[in-house]
Amino acid sequence: MTIRRTLELSFCILAIGVSAMASAREGDTGKGTNIGIRSGVYFPTNSEIRDIFGSDIIVVGLSFDDFSKQADNWKIKADFDFITGKDGSNKFFAMPVTASIGQVYGKPGDSSRPFVRFGAGTAYFDYSITRPSNSTRYSSKRFGFSADAEVGVIVGNKLRLSAKYVWLSKVDDFDFSGLQLTVTYNILKF
Repeated sequence: MTIRRTLELSFCILAIGVSAMASAREGDTGKGTNIGIRSGVYFPTNSEIRDIFGSDIIVVGLSFDDFSKQADNWKIKADFDFITGKDGSNKFFAMPVTASIGQVYGKPGDSSRPFVRFGAGTAYFDYSITRPSNSTRYSSKRFGFSADAEVGVIVGNKLRLSAKYVWLSKVDDFDFSGLQLTVTYNILKF
């Protein structure tokens, strides 16, 4: 089973398994931590990566953020993204994990509220790529660094639409950095 299929299956199981609990707690306004699932499209900024894997790549992720409570002050939160690309024998998986600070504007009762967020952290890379310029095969599993800047809008208490630039440190001179457009939906509070 490929990494991509494993992630897709995991998120489907997670979504099905907790959807009943999430809907049962829809009116819950108590304190707690939210878990949100994210999906969207990742656009690599490096032309070599685009040539190998295409100009758009699926991204999924997890967010730990309480949309309904944030307003008028800076909050720290965590994000996990899972970016996968595959074309023939070439494949890559990048998992940036960031701690970020952000601010939501407007009041918690507003139907939509804009936000900004800036983060930094680490990233895990697993790739196996034949570089077209020299036909050399590069394959590695390693850690690097990540940073991001995100803007978007929160709709209601559970939905976030955003655009985020993700910077990832180069590995074997491959630059996996890019722009991602995502939708995040809070599914569970604990």
